[in-house]
Amino acid sequence: MIKRYSFFAKWRKKDVIFLNNLNINKTITEGYDGFWIENKDTYIKIIDHFSKKNSLFEKTEPPKFSTSLIGVSFSKKELDEAKYYNLVGTGTPKGYPQPKEGYKKIVFTSECGNYRVNRKQIAPFRINKPKWNINQVNFSMEWEWDCMFFKKEFYPEVLAPLGIMSREVLLHSTGKPIEDTIQLDIPIAESKLLIENSEYDVYTPEQSCGKKQYSQQNLDFFPPFEKEFDFHICYTQEEFYGGFKRIIISKELCQILVKHQVIKYHSAHLIPMKSI
Repeated sequence: MIKRYSFFAKWRKKDVIFLNNLNINKTITEGYDGFWIENKDTYIKIIDHFSKKNSLFEKTEPPKFSTSLIGVSFSKKELDEAKYYNLVGTGTPKGYPQPKEGYKKIVFTSECGNYRVNRKQIAPFRINKPKWNINQVNFSMEWEWDCMFFKKEFYPEVLAPLGIMSREVLLHSTGKPIEDTIQLDIPIAESKLLIENSEYDVYTPEQSCGKKQYSQQNLDFFPPFEKEFDFHICYTQEEFYGGFKRIIISKELCQILVKHQVIKYHSAHLIPMKSI
């Protein structure tokens, strides 16, 4: 696993000279500037340098200095060894749920007004008729990246045999089911995640309407379930910042989605789940 870190500060002349000698991914200039790195040795050099004791007349750390972990990437070996994955890529968005203003109150329940807290889908999405590209079999919707939509003819041949359920999608102009489109009806996991005190545990309940939510960023191997159960696809019980749930898929479903070019086999689409 490769970790990606960001740095930001109001850099001084001596800081610029130090940083530009490290061969990072951009030329740093004096004043406010930021950059990111993936090299662990470079990260340690920067942290060590700016953690030195202040001199009598000047601080070692520049003004507004900050650093944070912003993402991770995984090797093919790490992907190969995983049994389950957090599915990050759910398809290219095709427009917005309809009506844009007010669809949330029609499609979902929520326990905290406009906040996404303990949401449950109670009605089909209404959308404009999708225009399918050649060989395209799925898409997502803007604002609803944890929902997956597929070409209806693809579903019974490929996904239904795995026991994956579907639900209708309605044409906004008529309120009738769209003949060539379905939404996956993804069940909730039978187990909680071992996520407390992990890299994803960065928010307090007070930051999300009293509901514990976790980081949307991918900051480590995805936490495993507390107990094992059989599934091909499920939502996490836990919510992530903004009220979204993560989609977890099995290796078999992963291979099917890669085969049909729904996703690519790399970290942009897949976060391997940690083994217990």
